[in-house]
Amino acid sequence: MKITFLGTAAIGYPLAFCNCENCQQARIYRGKSIRKRASILINENLLIDLGPDTQTSMMMYNKDMGKVTYLLQTHIHADHFDPSLLCTRLPHQIEKKLRMLDIYAHPDCLQYMNKQLLWLEQIDLMSQSQEGANKLHVGIHSIRAGDVVTFANYKIKAIETNHDTKHGSLLYVISQDDKNVFYATDTPELTENALKQLQNIKMRVIIMDHTFGDVGYSYSHLNEELFLKQIEKLKKINCIDENTEIFATHISHEGMKFHEYIEAKANSYGYHIAFDGMELEI
Repeated sequence: MKITFLGTAAIGYPLAFCNCENCQQARIYRGKSIRKRASILINENLLIDLGPDTQTSMMMYNKDMGKVTYLLQTHIHADHFDPSLLCTRLPHQIEKKLRMLDIYAHPDCLQYMNKQLLWLEQIDLMSQSQEGANKLHVGIHSIRAGDVVTFANYKIKAIETNHDTKHGSLLYVISQDDKNVFYATDTPELTENALKQLQNIKMRVIIMDHTFGDVGYSYSHLNEELFLKQIEKLKKINCIDENTEIFATHISHEGMKFHEYIEAKANSYGYHIAFDGMELEI
């Protein structure tokens, strides 16, 4: 399995109009400190989150959007879902026939995605006639926390999160060839249900929300202290062993300095800070 980090920021790093010390340092150091909005590609065909930077990232890292046949959408916040990218699949935009794109998301998330597409292009993905889905050449699949679905050579388990429950948010375990990857952004502390759903799943890789650093708040995300607490919880339920690699993503300027500084700090605690364009082979 190959994992490509297409983006590792919350809403962009440095933040567009911000001149805080961390954002100023990122503009000076550049390199790994410049982050696009969070998304990952698994192998060549499975995308997690069709965000506003996805197209740019795929081109930068020599990836082909035309090869993506599966989309796991975590939730509908604007830094994770860009309906205009989906609309580029309309017949008048495309010269050659597209491969089918199967979209998996919480039903509430799908409904909200549909509202955005209706507003943009009067496309109704959820109609019984399937006219809208056929126009975009997509398949729509509802998945709830605890559900397991299989397609191609993947097994996907949806995991509960308390991040924006109103609009339907999910975390995912992606399994292929007995290797398990836990993709957990965006999320606050893992719920009891989430821990039950994860019990005894040995993770080869954990990629988890680390929006905030050494600040005393977390809102509906994790800061450094809570990130470390979640790792301890995952150890207790037999998800982590000596082979597990742990990466932080969804990085904000709040309490998170330039990359080399926060990577050294994370290393002292036994994990890594992901950066844009990083690739893992597991």
